[in-house]
Amino acid sequence: MMPNAILFDLDDTLFDHKRASALAVQIIHSEYASAIEFEAFLEKHHEVLEEFHQHFLSGRCTLDEARVARMRALFAAFDRQIDDLTAQRIAGQYRAQHQANRTLVPGARELLDALHGQAPLGIITNNSTAEQHEKLRSLDIAHFFDTIVISEEVGLTKPDTRIFEIALERIGARAEESVFVGDSWQNDIQGAIRSGMAAVWFNREARVEPQGLADLSGLFMPESRSSAGVSLSTPVEIQSLAPLSAVLAAIKKAIANRTPGVNENEQLDTLAT
Repeated sequence: MMPNAILFDLDDTLFDHKRASALAVQIIHSEYASAIEFEAFLEKHHEVLEEFHQHFLSGRCTLDEARVARMRALFAAFDRQIDDLTAQRIAGQYRAQHQANRTLVPGARELLDALHGQAPLGIITNNSTAEQHEKLRSLDIAHFFDTIVISEEVGLTKPDTRIFEIALERIGARAEESVFVGDSWQNDIQGAIRSGMAAVWFNREARVEPQGLADLSGLFMPESRSSAGVSLSTPVEIQSLAPLSAVLAAIKKAIANRTPGVNENEQLDTLAT
């Protein structure tokens, strides 16, 4: 059974951010930090990227400020002090290369083509409004989506259930009829499940999630519980967006995993066995 609505994360679910970032880091590494081992430089950049992206999402700095501070922190981690002007220049080079290497995750376009017209499609993404709309235009996929909800626009970030509720309201679907596809266990999968949606975890890195797919007892906030019970759905894991048939099967399985009308505690006991 196809769900009534399918919503996606954008970065590293449809847009191959990791590839674009690695290619951009390679350029600045070769020009400014070639004496540093590349893998260590790349890994540290990933760490500071996540750190300063959170600073932006929480409103502690603008996106441009985060980009400059990130470069200063990256070089400082290797005992290299750079001034703001140099950091601005490097950040500009990184951004130019990142934009030049924007591509979809393999299989993403074929998946969207197959789903388009079969169910309403949406995006929920944590980032700046201008940045995400620019990505969607450059990737030529904006036309696939019936709603696009961006954290800066609504003032909420995943995994807050309210951002999922906004997207569902806009797309005209109920949570129990819908599936969310995303790569982040915390932001996407926990957020979607807590909002009442089924979920497909795009585990491209073959990571081990903290709780385990069947341990969902910690995903529900007290306000999400009701006397009628909550219908839980065990997330389905995929590691690629290809072949198409396997991804479509995973989406259908995620919605089929739901057991309507079962009390939350009873279903948790079933999932744990």
